Amino acid sequence: MNPWEGKHIWIWQLDQCKSPADVVSQAVALDLTGLIVKGWDGSNYWKQIELITEMAHKAGLIVSAWGYSYGKNPSGEAEAAKRCLNAGADWLVIDAEVEYERNPELADAVLQAFKNLGAILGYTSFGIPSYHGKFPWQKFSAACKVALPQVYWGDFKMAVDKALLKSLADLKKYGLTIMPVGQLYGDVTLNDIAKFADLCERAGLPGLSYWDWQHAGAEKLAAVGCARYKRRADTVSDWAKASWDKAAAKGILDGTDPQGPVTREMLAVILDRCGLLDAAEIPQEVVDAFKSKGLLTSDHPAGARTTWGELASVLGKLK
Repeated sequence: MNPWEGKHIWIWQLDQCKSPADVVSQAVALDLTGLIVKGWDGSNYWKQIELITEMAHKAGLIVSAWGYSYGKNPSGEAEAAKRCLNAGADWLVIDAEVEYERNPELADAVLQAFKNLGAILGYTSFGIPSYHGKFPWQKFSAACKVALPQVYWGDFKMAVDKALLKSLADLKKYGLTIMPVGQLYGDVTLNDIAKFADLCERAGLPGLSYWDWQHAGAEKLAAVGCARYKRRADTVSDWAKASWDKAAAKGILDGTDPQGPVTREMLAVILDRCGLLDAAEIPQEVVDAFKSKGLLTSDHPAGARTTWGELASVLGKLK
């Protein structure tokens, strides 16, 4: 299972939530897959990640460490993030915002420093990329496995479905996995919190998250628990394993993400790899040979489609 799959909540200041044990217990009750906990700010390491990681893991939760990036001290930021990994974080999320919009050239050094850590990387930034054209979207998307756009529909004064669809449309061209961040603070309804999860699932997204625990309040946290989001298994079903292995061995599929959604462009590639987009013309003499053996009707031309009845007849005679 990829660490960004399922349903997650962000934690900014752990001491403004509940005790670590209470947070973990409630996270399990809310059917969360994981927590995204602040672990650094610039080059400053936040020890709060150490207070919750071990007990979260024991409860079966994934823990991401996130930190705000200013871009001025790449090695210092990466070192702080490394301490989060040493504390047990499963993956890292770089929070990159206005500093990079103003100075896109900062991205190169910071991303290289983080790539050198060898960890799974994600990045979070503005919810609607087309509104922030100077941000180096391509660089962050190339360096990271997943994008976590901040789709704060309440702040945008937009309907939740409109905000999400706009965000997904803007990010699609960068070609990486998207795990949107929904809004738990401010002027959002309980229905929209649940609807956000439903929209993400219907869009075929592997995971989603919400910002943030300390500002949510009991009712909004409960709405997250009511937001059903099916965890997708990362294993091949028994009934499909033989075919899956054969397809992977022949290079028709790449062998990853067996229960992921199939887009139409993916299907086009699969059909092409199977040779189904380059079907050969069947000569009339071949069809005539089938006719002479009684496998096809005598009036069947080469260019005609075989009917279901004729197919059944052929299969029956080939026993």
